[in-house]
Amino acid sequence: MAPPPLYPSFTSTYHSDQYAAIDPTQPSLNCSGKTVLVTGAGRGIGKAIAIAFAQANARGIALVGRTMSSLEEAAKEIKQVNANVELVIATADITDSDQVQVAMDTIVGRFGVPDVLVNNAGGLHGMGPLIDADLDDVWKAFELNVKGPLNVTQAYLQAHRTHSPNTPRVVINIPSGAAHLPYAPGAAAYACSKLASAKFTEYLHHENPEWSVFNMQPGVVATDLARKAGRKAPDTPELPAGFAVWLVTQPEAKAVLNGRFIWANWDVTELLGRRDEILSKDLLTLTLKGWGEDVSAEDMKRRAVSVHRDADKAR
Repeated sequence: MAPPPLYPSFTSTYHSDQYAAIDPTQPSLNCSGKTVLVTGAGRGIGKAIAIAFAQANARGIALVGRTMSSLEEAAKEIKQVNANVELVIATADITDSDQVQVAMDTIVGRFGVPDVLVNNAGGLHGMGPLIDADLDDVWKAFELNVKGPLNVTQAYLQAHRTHSPNTPRVVINIPSGAAHLPYAPGAAAYACSKLASAKFTEYLHHENPEWSVFNMQPGVVATDLARKAGRKAPDTPELPAGFAVWLVTQPEAKAVLNGRFIWANWDVTELLGRRDEILSKDLLTLTLKGWGEDVSAEDMKRRAVSVHRDADKAR
């Protein structure tokens, strides 16, 4: 019997492991011809995502991380799954924009601009109550979870603009449910930095409406980060890995979930079955409860654009 969900679920079915609809080996999730860039790819969720895309027959996968040895070990595992996939390994500290640019240039030189970017790399810092927090350590959370993914995303955007500006892309950001949970003891730095990351990903969606852009909470997976936080972690890394491949390959995912915050634990068939409700009520976005509920999302966006345009004129 499956364990009970740790958190409330948007769907009646809550998964802790990969299941048939998100199995990357099934034909409907085939990624032939696609290239994928995964950060934090040397271990944990990032490695599992890279393996899943190899299982789905991606043409090429770029593995980015800080440690060459872990990336090389991940590459060996990927090759065991799919000997034909082309791999690029690029070491980079994502908080260093120069290192990120060198890695992006290497990847683009081999693949062109990857079709898919998975912003997975992040970290846990600044744990504890605010009164005793080491503010330098708190700021490391923002360096890793905000500046880092933003460095990678900007380099990716600029490569897209330079090399193939008319090709739609897919970006999957790996935030955390902590970004929208009311409270998690001692996790202010992590939660706030993950919220900031999720919000800039929403901006990426609005600035590139022809792209597919998702915030995907990966579940509570037994990663080094989860162990560091002392969290109960019942979910497998294959769960978010298969979910990521599903997001990339299914047109319905873009039609219903583009720009939204979703959990890999939620059942994909049930998610798509709630299409009309999600779209009409603009669900699964980072908004303020009780405010603007009688105004459509598109009208709210128009108002915001108008206000900022007027402010720019007044400067």
